[in-house]
Amino acid sequence: MSPIALPSRRRHRCGPLAAVLLPVAAAVLVPASAAHAASSTTCTGTSHVVYSPGLTLTPQNVTATETDTITSCISTDPTITGVITGGPYSYPVPGASCNAVQLNPAGGTLVVAWNNGRTSTLTGLIGTLTNTAGILQNTAVGTVTAGEFTGATAVITWIYPLVNPLQCLLPGGLTVQDGTTALQITGL
Repeated sequence: MSPIALPSRRRHRCGPLAAVLLPVAAAVLVPASAAHAASSTTCTGTSHVVYSPGLTLTPQNVTATETDTITSCISTDPTITGVITGGPYSYPVPGASCNAVQLNPAGGTLVVAWNNGRTSTLTGLIGTLTNTAGILQNTAVGTVTAGEFTGATAVITWIYPLVNPLQCLLPGGLTVQDGTTALQITGL
């Protein structure tokens, strides 16, 4: 027995109705959070810091001059592919010693200049320093208070290998440290 074919006029009447109902059903079934996904941006790069005077095993006040180069970003804003980095930036680091340097950007405020010509002002940045398994990690968390991604959370992480303490015993101490940096902005 062969299948029964529906009359052609019935198939055509259901077609336009299905074309109207399917998008409506899809809109009802898709949660609001998926329909308006949160913005996010993750960027990675390198960090180069010069200390003056050089770091020793004894805590002292030093000036850090930092240059971060961030050339790779993945973002929900497709026009963002990197950060225009200025600098280098200099700031005081009180009580710094080898493997105990709290790098805090510009008094808790940082302006990120995106490659698309927009900026994001990050404020309230509070750093946390950890030494784990041969890695010195400094993480600063704050909020985007102006510009692109206003209202989002910002997390900047700098990672440096722990220094050999013998470098801190050299005349002048440890004067240069190289590592990586990551910037993550999430939520809205």
